[in-house]
Amino acid sequence: MAGSWAVSLYLLMGREAQRRGLGIGGYIAIAYTVAAIVLLPLPFAFGTTYTNYPDIVYFYILLTAALPQLVGHTILNWAVVQIFPTLVTLAILFEPVGASWLAYLLFGEVPAPAVLAGAAVLLLGVAIATVGAKKITVNS
Repeated sequence: MAGSWAVSLYLLMGREAQRRGLGIGGYIAIAYTVAAIVLLPLPFAFGTTYTNYPDIVYFYILLTAALPQLVGHTILNWAVVQIFPTLVTLAILFEPVGASWLAYLLFGEVPAPAVLAGAAVLLLGVAIATVGAKKITVNS
């Protein structure tokens, strides 16, 4: 629950900052820098370091930072100003469904029936909310 609140607050604060004139570049520079500073000491707090890993690990860390963070989160931060914020947060719900689909395609991992049922419920809920949001936007 705390994670949901944190994401909502993060997106709403980003939306408000951009509405008040802070460009997307300035906003992500601040937000991502603060996140890096907050997260930087965590490995040390858990008794590990950032060193002595194989080179491929650093490559994958770089990919993880470049693709999901710089591309994905930046698009979400941009979109929250452009469209109804509820639709942006609904799009975030597709992440586990998309990850499960990629796991199936890339690694042959078949989701359990309960996971498939949950994905169907999620997709149906998002569809209903999206149609409802369009009606609110059109009628407003």
